[in-house]
Amino acid sequence: MCGGSIGTQWWADLLEAHADLGFETLAVAVPCCGGATSLDALRHDWPCGFACFEIAVWDPGRDWFADDEPASLGETLGHPVRQIRAHI
Repeated sequence: MCGGSIGTQWWADLLEAHADLGFETLAVAVPCCGGATSLDALRHDWPCGFACFEIAVWDPGRDWFADDEPASLGETLGHPVRQIRAHI
């Protein structure tokens, strides 16, 4: 929308509000400019994903996938894949 920064407290409040029932839709009004958008359309500092399922790899012993690996995995699964790294 406006490209403004949105504080992490807004995100935390949003997650808390949807903790019991989850998100029926990703549609939101952003606090910076009040614009209507979708959570998956926001520009995040690090890759972020919204999905129906995840494939988690713990302690892989390597860095990010090579550029061609997510596409290859997506072809195998029949759906595009996005790599999201988490530090737990």
